[in-house]
Amino acid sequence: MESALRLFDENYRVYQFLFKRNRQAIPHSFCGKPVVDAAIRDRVAYFEEKAESLFSLSIYIVVLCPSLAARRSLAGTLLEFPGDPGRSWSELAARFSTNTSVRLDAIEMGKAESALRQKVESFRTQLSDFVSVRLLGKREAFRILKRTLNFDPLKLDSAELKHDAFLDYYLCESHLECHRTHLRMDEYFVKVLTLKEPPAHTFPLLLKDYWCFRQLPRRDRMEERRTRQDRRTIQAKRRHFHNTKRSFMSQVNLNDAGPQDLLLDNTKESQVRELGKGMEELELHGNYFGRFSLSVVLYDRDLAMVERAAAEFYKVFSIMTPSFMMSGFNLLNAFLATVPGNHPFNLRSLYLLNTNYADLSFLFTLDSGETRNAHLRQEYLAVLETSHGTPTF
Repeated sequence: MESALRLFDENYRVYQFLFKRNRQAIPHSFCGKPVVDAAIRDRVAYFEEKAESLFSLSIYIVVLCPSLAARRSLAGTLLEFPGDPGRSWSELAARFSTNTSVRLDAIEMGKAESALRQKVESFRTQLSDFVSVRLLGKREAFRILKRTLNFDPLKLDSAELKHDAFLDYYLCESHLECHRTHLRMDEYFVKVLTLKEPPAHTFPLLLKDYWCFRQLPRRDRMEERRTRQDRRTIQAKRRHFHNTKRSFMSQVNLNDAGPQDLLLDNTKESQVRELGKGMEELELHGNYFGRFSLSVVLYDRDLAMVERAAAEFYKVFSIMTPSFMMSGFNLLNAFLATVPGNHPFNLRSLYLLNTNYADLSFLFTLDSGETRNAHLRQEYLAVLETSHGTPTF
C-alpha cells in the first residue's frame, strides 16, 4: 500500500469507502431435491431471524484527479513564452476564440484522463497481490456514488445512469433536514463522527478487526491527499517552539543565572524533537506527509439506536486510543465532505505520514468460507456462516 500510494502526487486525492449494512437479502437457490430444498429453506429462515446482526460489507477506493486549468494567467503565459512558445501562443489565441478555448480544454482533459487511467491501472496491479481489486464501469460507479447521498434501499436498487453529464444533479434524490444534534435523511437519523487525533502508534491492517463488530448500518470514509512538506515549514515550527520554550521573565532577567536555573517548557522541547523526526522521515527515509481525515456516518430509522451505536463505537475504538469527535455545528459540513470532490467542506483534517496511512487503510477482506466440501461426493448449494459472522453462499 505504501508503494502504491507513491504513484499519486499532491494533485490527487484518494478516498476509501467502507459500506456496512444489515437486513440484507440472503442469496440462495434450490436444486430440486426435496430434502435439500427443505434444509435450505430452514437455513435461510434461520439467517433471516438474525438479519439485525448480519451485515454486508464492501470496500471501494476512489481516486480523484482535479481538473487542472488549461489556461494560466496572462502574466504566466507571457513568462512561459520563451520556453514553450507553441503552448503560450495557443493560450493567447484561446482568450479571443471560443472554439480554440474549447479545443484546448478538451486536449488538456484528454491528457489528464490518460494519466489517471495509467496511474489507476498501476495502483490496481500493486494491490492485486493482496486483495482482489477490479475497476468499476461508469454505471457501477454511479451506484456507489449514489450511496453516499441516499440511504433508502429502494432508491439505490433502482438507480440507473441516464446521462454522462450533470452527475451531481442525478445523485441527490433524498430530502435532507438539519437539526441541532443530528441530520434527517428522509426517514433516517444521521450522525457523523470525525477523527480528531490519530492513534499513538500504528501497525499493518490496524482496522481489520475493528470494523467487524455488531453495529448499525454506516458508511466510513477515509481521505488522504499527498502534499509537499517543505523543509522551511517544519524548520519554522521548530524555531517557533525553540524560541518560546523559555518564559518571558526568564529572558528579561538581569541576574547572572546559569542555563540550568532557567525555567523551560518541556512540552515544547518534545515538539521540537518530534518535528526533527519528521524532517528525518522526509530527508533520510524518503517518506512524505499528507492531509488525512476519517469520518464515520451512522444512520438508522430510530434515533435511540444511532445514539447507542455511537456509544458502542467509542467503546470499541477506545482500545486503539484514537480521539473521535461527534460533529455538532459542523455536522452538515462533515456529512457533505464524505462525497468525493467535496473536500472544501472538510474542516477537520490532520497531517499523517504515508506509512501510517497505509496501516490505517481498508486493505483487507472478510473470511468468505470454504466454497467446496472435499468430504462429500455430491455437492449442493447451501448457506453457511463464517468466523466473522457473515453468511457465505
